[in-house]
Amino acid sequence: MSLEQEQTDQFERLLELSFLREKRKQMKQNLQGDEQSIQRLIKADSEQNIKYQRKRQLVVFDELKFSEAAQILAAQRQAKIQKIKNYMILISLIVIVLAFVLYYFSE
Repeated sequence: MSLEQEQTDQFERLLELSFLREKRKQMKQNLQGDEQSIQRLIKADSEQNIKYQRKRQLVVFDELKFSEAAQILAAQRQAKIQKIKNYMILISLIVIVLAFVLYYFSE
């Protein structure tokens, strides 16, 4: 009976050890999963930060492009205003010349 009891104890001990081993494997897998989740979060955070920095750089670049475009538009507007002034001066001179011609021939 003692031999049977000893074998039963050993069998129970083996079962207990196998259950502990399985539990350890599950805990290890859970820890690895948690670690991968943490790494993904860290990576996503750093990528988001990089994306923000890239986006910020693009915004600054766009602002530079916009300022250049604004300068070009301002120069075009100024040229258009100057052209209108020149036309107004030319029209005024034509009106004055016509007035003198009419005055000269009316006498």
